[in-house]
Amino acid sequence: MEIRGKSAIVTGAASGIGRATAVLLATHDVARIALVDVNTAGLEETARQVRALGSQAESHRLDLADIAAMEAWFRNHGDVDILHNNAGVVSGEPQFPDVGVDRLRWIIDVNLTSLVTATQIVAQTMRGRGGGVIVNTVSTVALGTGFHDVMYATTKAGVLMFTTACAMLKDTWNVRVAGVLPGLTETPIHDTTGAHGKSDWMKAVLASNESCRPEDIADAVVDLIADDSLPGGDWVAVRRIDGRIEREWAHARPA
Repeated sequence: MEIRGKSAIVTGAASGIGRATAVLLATHDVARIALVDVNTAGLEETARQVRALGSQAESHRLDLADIAAMEAWFRNHGDVDILHNNAGVVSGEPQFPDVGVDRLRWIIDVNLTSLVTATQIVAQTMRGRGGGVIVNTVSTVALGTGFHDVMYATTKAGVLMFTTACAMLKDTWNVRVAGVLPGLTETPIHDTTGAHGKSDWMKAVLASNESCRPEDIADAVVDLIADDSLPGGDWVAVRRIDGRIEREWAHARPA
């Protein structure tokens, strides 16, 4: 897809990968971006950076765990060419199985239910306007086992399966759904893994692995958006190994 002149929505846009993607879209001359997050101050800073590059930016404080509110918002604002479903949360403390049911519902709704709902609504509008691209932020933890945060890993595995299962939308509606799987990435989400900042397990992960920058992931998101030769359901994992950014591609296979 030619990004210049298009409209977009980026969730989780107040920092990290969401902010980096919004700014990079602006450097590619996207016309208008709706920025979604619960962090008002962070949203305004992202909007400032986007506007400085010449694109229009609208900040929308939205709690994706409130499914009724997010559904209403997307029905009113979802008429766009590009959707980056980027928002995500970790469980924090206490971890599963000691976590309460309300907390379980919260992480499932933010990471999975709201993403599926947003994709459904926006894909319907994209169909009417001739097509579009939806990129879901997954995680490389969806490819393995043993990750400490059980619910984060479980919901991200669900997002990966949902992304690949949407492959048929490219042929039926000209809506291409793709996934980006960040490896360990320098974002504020690390500071929410513990009760008062980084958990001990996250500190250990950070100490023994190399981290990507948010911009490394945003580069992959924009490449996914731009390359219409890709089939639906594709995903790319992005990791930093021995000081270099490496990408692992998986192409959707016919059912």
